[in-house]
Amino acid sequence: MKQHLHLSSDELLDRMYGLGESGVAHLRECEECSSRLQALERRRAEVAAAGLPVSNEFLMAQRRAIYSRLDRAPSARVHWAPAALAVAFLLVMSVFLARPHLAYRPAHSPDTAPGVELSDEQLFSDLYSMEQSVEPRAAAPIHDLFEASAVEAEQQ
Repeated sequence: MKQHLHLSSDELLDRMYGLGESGVAHLRECEECSSRLQALERRRAEVAAAGLPVSNEFLMAQRRAIYSRLDRAPSARVHWAPAALAVAFLLVMSVFLARPHLAYRPAHSPDTAPGVELSDEQLFSDLYSMEQSVEPRAAAPIHDLFEASAVEAEQQ
């Protein structure tokens, strides 16, 4: 048995209104698609038989209303809503990250209590230890190169 894809609803509507000839052979072979097309035609006949008067003026007014809605720009709130949500998210995250959990806060050194200030000597020794370079010795020749080129530039 030959396996085939069924026609979509759009293709059936095109066929019903005579907009396309695609799928004619498939409709002859496939009972399911032909029954769907017949159901659409029956529904169309029922609506036409109901005799609901639709004037051209009604259709033109409907079309004008659609065109006027298409021409209108969306409201300013629509443009600002994503930005406002992003700002709110950033604010929440900054508050969360600015106040880390107590378990992650650094412990005080045993010789200083939380309320006691450091002496000048302790402060300078801490700053000096922080200032120590962690640069490897292999970088020294590169620094010499730059210093040599700076000296040459000054001499010229």
